[in-house]
Amino acid sequence: MSHNPPLEEIAQATRAFVRALAPERPRRVEAAVAGPAGMPLLCAVEQALAEALPGKAAQELVWLTSDPANGVHRLRLLAYGPGDKLLAEAAHEFG
Repeated sequence: MSHNPPLEEIAQATRAFVRALAPERPRRVEAAVAGPAGMPLLCAVEQALAEALPGKAAQELVWLTSDPANGVHRLRLLAYGPGDKLLAEAAHEFG
């Protein structure tokens, strides 16, 4: 059985996260992915952030190499504003 990484779902969740921040403009966004297809997931997050983020926010993208449960992909997003104030946080699991 083949397990395709949930690239579009990851991208949609990332874009929705950024849209929900409005009218706030984050200065920094952190994204962490974990799962059997970490690099493609990071690329999907990076592309979604490039499309959705207004202005130039710093980005920190992390691939957590410890796999969660078999076949599960995880995404955690955090957005920070001035003074490193946490603006929003989201966590998703895709199986």
